[in-house]
Order: sequence, then structure tokens, then C-alpha cells
Amino acid sequence: MRTPLLAAAVLAAAASAHAADPSPAHYVGINLATPGEANFDINGRSVPNDNHPRAMKLYAGLQFTPTWAAELGYGAFGSWHAADPTPGSTYQVRLSADLVYAAARAQMPLGESFALFGKFGVALNRLGVHDSSGQSDRETYVRPMVGGGLEWKLASQVSATVEYAHYGARGSGRDRFTQQKAEVGLVFKF
Repeated sequence: MRTPLLAAAVLAAAASAHAADPSPAHYVGINLATPGEANFDINGRSVPNDNHPRAMKLYAGLQFTPTWAAELGYGAFGSWHAADPTPGSTYQVRLSADLVYAAARAQMPLGESFALFGKFGVALNRLGVHDSSGQSDRETYVRPMVGGGLEWKLASQVSATVEYAHYGARGSGRDRFTQQKAEVGLVFKF
């Protein structure tokens, strides 16, 4: 009998605390990101990609305090393409990359309209390589992620963001692949 009363009291206290604090408790965002570049090792030659894929990130967060939030996100960073430059060759290769991440986000206001923020968490990176000869390979790796940026309040529940994020790297030398992006986007708070 006491458990329902205690639960009701906790819910009532949480509701009144939320009503007293008009700041939004949740947010969602969408960012456009720099595509990055890829170099492929084809027949012993380093060949740059011949396209610039569209890269974007979707994310959602829960604001625990005016300073701290937890954030989950998904980055779809597109596919890079390259072709063997050897005359007469029809060989082509494609590398696709995406990731999911979980991060803690800290924010520091800079007046009424601006805030600095930083993120630290972990990213699950996924790479897929496919070539015109029918070969394919997939790789998944987990790395620490860090990021930070500036948020500009456009309206009470809409902000613009500029940020840099490093989602980790794998390999070394010519076989190194790094997931790092400069991003611009919008955040919607509710």
C-alpha cells in the first residue's frame, strides 16, 4: 500500500519540479557533415575517391540538468567510389561508412543566445567495402568519440549548431581510416 503512495509522491514532485523549470528536457537534431576523403590501394597505387558523398547525422538527447545531457546518434556518412586508373581496366571499389554513438554532453551558456558544448562517449563504427569483382568485406570497431561546438538559439525551442566530432580511427599508414567530421545543423527542443 505504501509503494503506490510513495510512487505517486515521487511523480508529483518530479512533475512540479519540471513545471518550475521551463527549460526543455528532450532534444532532437539533424546535422549535415563534411564528407571526408578516402584513398584506395588499387594495384599498388593510392587512388583517391572520385565522388563526394552526402553525410548526415541524426541524434536525440535527454537533458538532465541545464549543464548535462545524454545523447544517442546515428551517422550516415555515405559511400566513396574509386576506379582503377589503369587503361582498359573496369575494376571499381566502393567504401561505405556509418556509425552509432552514445555520449555525455556538457553545455556552458555564453549569454542569452549562445552556448559552448562538448561531448565525450563511445562510437560503434561500421565500414563496408564492395568491388566490381564481387568481393565484399565488412568491419565494425568501437572507439572513444569526442566533439564540441557552438549552439546559437534562434527561437525558444530551435537552435543552430556548428560542431566538430572525432568518432575514432582504425588501421595505420596507408590503411588508416578516420571518422572525423565538421558539422552544421539544427536542434529542436521539447
